[in-house]
Amino acid sequence: MARSVDSHAQQVQSAQLAQVPLCGSFALVVDELRDKKVCDLGCNQGHYLQFAGPGSLGLDVSEESLSACRARGLTVQKHDLNQLPLPVSDAAFEVVLLSHVLEHVTAPLAMLRECNRLLPPEGTLIIGLPIEDGLYSRLRMDYFGGREGHLYSFSLRNLDKLLRLSGFASQRVVCHLPRLGNQLSPWNARLQKLLATKLYTLSAAYWCVARKIGQPAPDHQLSDYFSR
Repeated sequence: MARSVDSHAQQVQSAQLAQVPLCGSFALVVDELRDKKVCDLGCNQGHYLQFAGPGSLGLDVSEESLSACRARGLTVQKHDLNQLPLPVSDAAFEVVLLSHVLEHVTAPLAMLRECNRLLPPEGTLIIGLPIEDGLYSRLRMDYFGGREGHLYSFSLRNLDKLLRLSGFASQRVVCHLPRLGNQLSPWNARLQKLLATKLYTLSAAYWCVARKIGQPAPDHQLSDYFSR
């Protein structure tokens, strides 16, 4: 009987996953949200927030998105993410999710520092980002001129540096392959395990899972290059 219940739950979960954006690659990071208290910054219509645990919160500036979240029974609050600090207490969440948000805010490093504030030691930060310098974007996307509204782009090396300056350490990267990443398939996990970041140049986007390891570097360490 227990196996039957577990099997039904897995089927429901797979059906939910199949409906979310970037579902193939997101399926490889969704376990970081389950049963965790998550703050989803730029929660959109709750596609990812629905997989989080009790006490989770979504922030978004769009009334349409907030209404869609509330219809799903999710707890959300209206806020412009360019207005810092965020209306959230220190160390209030186990996980912070930034799905395709960092490339849109006016001060990405300040946002990452704010994410540090929201997390306790060893807390988890999950970032989803589009790729500007990969083959897919060069062939299929006008990264800065298109309607997506991208202000910044982040390579793996660039993101790694910003994370370290913000008190995080990257733990793993999941690349989102065009077409394959938009569907649930065992090949997503197999290719990630086999090739990992070698898939980056062929991918349209990527997820980075990071851990909080300390406090952000102070401002003077970011600008005092001539004393080194």
